[in-house]
Amino acid sequence: MAFRHGILISPDQIRIQTINRTVFQINHNQDLFIRGEWITLNPTEQELVRQYAQGLRKFVPELVSIAVDSVELGLTAIENMLAGIGSSSQQQEWQALIRETTYQLTSRFVRSGDHFYLAPQSLNELDAFLHGELKNQLRDLAKYTVGAVWDALRDALRQSEDNFERTESQNWQPADELLAKINAGLDLKADELEQKSVLFCQRLTELDHIETQLQQRVPQLLAYDVVTMK
Repeated sequence: MAFRHGILISPDQIRIQTINRTVFQINHNQDLFIRGEWITLNPTEQELVRQYAQGLRKFVPELVSIAVDSVELGLTAIENMLAGIGSSSQQQEWQALIRETTYQLTSRFVRSGDHFYLAPQSLNELDAFLHGELKNQLRDLAKYTVGAVWDALRDALRQSEDNFERTESQNWQPADELLAKINAGLDLKADELEQKSVLFCQRLTELDHIETQLQQRVPQLLAYDVVTMK
């Protein structure tokens, strides 16, 4: 099961997007707009729209949160290790690298307060993200930053003994230890996804059924099949 289009959820709206363009949206879980045009619905159709909106609101934030929590878990561990180490310019360089990595990893999953965005993808692709892509990106970042910490320690040692002692007391870790800590946390999030996979597939199947009924009554929606088998 997969989402063919991007989904943006806010407290008042659900937007279905293709290449950053909203193709249809649901306002207040009841008002349907297709390409900006309000669609008149009878009571049965309004109920289908309500069920569809509620289904997306239950599913998408939970899926996005699993992915975002996983990214934040790894990046927080790295940021904590870097806190207070190195010069101001080094800190700026490391923070810029972490921000860039965060952007690369979260462009498909966005959580900002009570706003959520999920890019087109399947459950299998999310699983592959947690098991493969995310671990590989964080591994490379962790190895780079651990090396950077050692460089900062050597610089501090050359500058003064007191500075080295202060820097040495920071919460830095060997690369293998840091990676083991990150991977343990990521494995827990992957297990959470796996444990919920049957429930998620069931919810997607229910959404697909509601969507099909809605498309039969509102044929304009046939062009924007959101939930699909992949």
